[in-house]
Amino acid sequence: MKKSVTIRDVALRAGVSIAAVSRALNQSGYVSNEIKQRVHEAVRELHYRPHDSARGLKLQRTNTIGLVIADITNPFYAELAAGVLSSAKKWGYYVILAAMDEDPAQEAEYLNVLMEKRVDGILAVATGQNAHLWREAIDLGIKVVLVDRKIASLPDADVVLLDNVKGGYDATAYLTALGHRRIGIMSGPLSTTTGQGRLQGYYKALEDASLPIDPELVQMVSFKRKSGIQAVDHLLALRKPPTAIFATNNLIGETAMFALRARGVSVPGTISLIMFDDVPWASLTMPSLTVIAQPISLLGNHAVEQLVQRLQHPDLPISEGRTIMLEPELIVRESCAPPLPLPITEIERQAGPYPSS
Repeated sequence: MKKSVTIRDVALRAGVSIAAVSRALNQSGYVSNEIKQRVHEAVRELHYRPHDSARGLKLQRTNTIGLVIADITNPFYAELAAGVLSSAKKWGYYVILAAMDEDPAQEAEYLNVLMEKRVDGILAVATGQNAHLWREAIDLGIKVVLVDRKIASLPDADVVLLDNVKGGYDATAYLTALGHRRIGIMSGPLSTTTGQGRLQGYYKALEDASLPIDPELVQMVSFKRKSGIQAVDHLLALRKPPTAIFATNNLIGETAMFALRARGVSVPGTISLIMFDDVPWASLTMPSLTVIAQPISLLGNHAVEQLVQRLQHPDLPISEGRTIMLEPELIVRESCAPPLPLPITEIERQAGPYPSS
């Protein structure tokens, strides 16, 4: 069966953006004569026929919204998606779900598909590395609400997120209050505002406790298990290992717990562990994990409500997007305790090398 030609194919053939093709075909907005000619030549060469639903966002609603998340197997994103689906249904919207595995290339591909489908709006946990494509979607007339992360170069996009600086601060301050002076952090990529904010909160709590910042204790990790295990090994191998570790999301926390157990390190006997995100397994593991919890369902609900407001009032001028900030909550369980008199005893060090995994 012959594959149907899409507006993306036309854009690629003409060497222009999808937004430019839309403006040229719908005669809406400024497009140079040269680009118009290239677009119409591409349309003729490809025998492109726009469907009725693709004749311009402002002409017709599709009652669909896109949801772009990182990983549907991550409990955080699964709960977020459930909240979005439930809330969208109440407002009469269908949801197209795209999971891009923290891959900017996949994110770009899914975003192009959503623009082709002419969704009314998009909710997104963005990687932060495709700002030009998000700008293109907004210029097409698609309403965009960023969830959990923001993109600095898109000030006109609405954002619903957690106070990540406060969350990072609360986690670190709790550990300093227990008496910890060497606190390792396993931080997610700084290309995301979550990574930036939680690390900023960590630095601020150390400063307020009059503790120096040791770069060796700051480990930047990806969301892949191998990266997290390498970070734990680095921290354990230090001449003065940390007495506590702050894992800045649930995937990193899961990896940290796995690596510490595999290496025979007692939690919280030898090293305390605190994690961002209160996912279901965090309260079931032994010891149960002390966490910084975020209201995940509320993030989804607020995001949908904000998007619906924009869709119901499309002509409202937008000079700056609205930011909705939710508060984190410290939940104390069993994985943190005051430090031992010595961080890791010489007996433990002489027990032999940590087993590899």
